[in-house]
Amino acid sequence: MSLKKELLGELTEKQLKKLAENKGIKFSMSESQEKYYADWNEKEKLVDIMNDKEDITIKEIEDLIKNSNSKK
Repeated sequence: MSLKKELLGELTEKQLKKLAENKGIKFSMSESQEKYYADWNEKEKLVDIMNDKEDITIKEIEDLIKNSNSKK
């Protein structure tokens, strides 16, 4: 597993959706993608799809994690 995917996995589903929204990422899937992800939970699906997005950096993810941990 990649570092980026591991870090994305540390975010909550809500944080993942907010990050995607801030980056303008839309989650429209083809029929074959829908079949592939059919048995995945929403968070796993978001992590897998967002892992391939080059405009999301490891630094951004680390900052989100750091900010969410400092609020606890």
